[in-house]
Order: sequence, then C-alpha cells, then structure tokens
Amino acid sequence: MSIIQYSLDNPYKYGDNDCNLIVLRIIDLINGTTTLADRQYTSIKEGIEGLNADGWNHTGEIVEQYCNPVESVIDGDIWLDPDNPLVMAVVASGRVLGVNDSHDGFVLHPKPTKGQYYRVRKHKHG
Repeated sequence: MSIIQYSLDNPYKYGDNDCNLIVLRIIDLINGTTTLADRQYTSIKEGIEGLNADGWNHTGEIVEQYCNPVESVIDGDIWLDPDNPLVMAVVASGRVLGVNDSHDGFVLHPKPTKGQYYRVRKHKHG
C-alpha cells in the first residue's frame, strides 16, 4: 500500500511516479528485488530506450514474464491495456490506480472490463 499511497500523494513524473514504474515496484516488492524499477528517465522515449537496453520491448513484457493471468482480481494485481502495452494499472481497493484527467497525478478509477489482469508470482532467481 505504501507504493499506492506514494503515487496518490505525489505528482505524476516520468522516471519517478508513472504507471510503468509503479508496476515494476510492485513486481520488485513481491520478489524482494530492486532491479526492475531501478530506472532513470525523463520521457517515454528514454524509458523505452532503457527497457530496450535491458532486452525488453515494453513494460508489458516484464509483466507477462513475472506474472500469471488471473480471472478473479484482488488488490495488488496488475491490469494491462489491450491496445497499448505501455498503459497499465495496479488494483487498489477494488479499483485501479490510474492517471487523472490532467495527467499530472493519480486517482482511483473503476476497474476496466477490457484487457488482462495479472498477479505477480514469486520469481525464482538463478
């Protein structure tokens, strides 16, 4: 919940408080790592370049690697947009944490009915 609260309390900012980093922090938290969310960028282009340098095309690939699809959704699950693999959200209090209308912060939205939900699984290292 501290990841969700941080996002609600702080302005939207690439490389600090954006939907991709929130999801990567959730995956790192479950796996006891910091490597996925340890990224520095100030634009979408820089973020994608960093992902590419690590062998990923987009953050959705990381979600698919570290998570399992689910039908019954609980808090902490991750939603991926069916049309854009860079658009994602985390389930919180039966809703999803998403960008507000002015795109400068986060709010809770109703859960989307289209797209796929995923649950982070403990990744086996080594």
